[in-house]
Amino acid sequence: MKTLIISDNPFELAVLAQALIHLDVTVAGQASNPIDALNIFKTVNPDSVIIDIRFNENNAIKLCKEFREIDPLIGLVVITDSPDLRILGLTLSILPSGAQLVLKSSNNVIGLLCQAIELSIDAASTKSASMWIQGDNLYSHKLFASVLSGLTDIQIETLRHVGNGLSNSEISKVRFVTEKSVEQIVTKISQHFGVGSDPTKNQRVLLAGEYFKWIGAIRH
Repeated sequence: MKTLIISDNPFELAVLAQALIHLDVTVAGQASNPIDALNIFKTVNPDSVIIDIRFNENNAIKLCKEFREIDPLIGLVVITDSPDLRILGLTLSILPSGAQLVLKSSNNVIGLLCQAIELSIDAASTKSASMWIQGDNLYSHKLFASVLSGLTDIQIETLRHVGNGLSNSEISKVRFVTEKSVEQIVTKISQHFGVGSDPTKNQRVLLAGEYFKWIGAIRH
């Protein structure tokens, strides 16, 4: 089975490819930008694709759907730094059917990827629902018992906006709520993370740090 690996993190791309080759996975190509990804996909006709969910500024899902239009049976393996897709503004349901999601910080992640490749191909043919690799059992893993699970969808959305540099006033306009309401939500988020109680430290900077921590390291 041939696999195409896609990531705009050059180091991750190289390490992942070598690790999979070491386990006898046929890596048919590597791509670090959308144009190369599509061209290589059409040239090598892979059986599966491994793609970083944050590829090309979070446009990985769009690219996966393009792959499926070309080949409805392509297996899709999506890798992510975050155990909670909400922090990326995504949900499991928007992934193409049969996609297998793998957390990068999982133990034996390369072994999980090998397993996910096979599962993704089978799932594509049966049009099964997308799922985290290992299914429901994974949610008991300590990585998934993250502090994010204690935040509501609205709080997660607000944290994303804070992380992206929006002021309370700007967030209120985006969410169509009062600025006072946003201020209260930001306060609750700060309390949840245990930041903001020290007047010598900038609350929003600390919250932005939490945001970037949970979406993964800054790219490039």
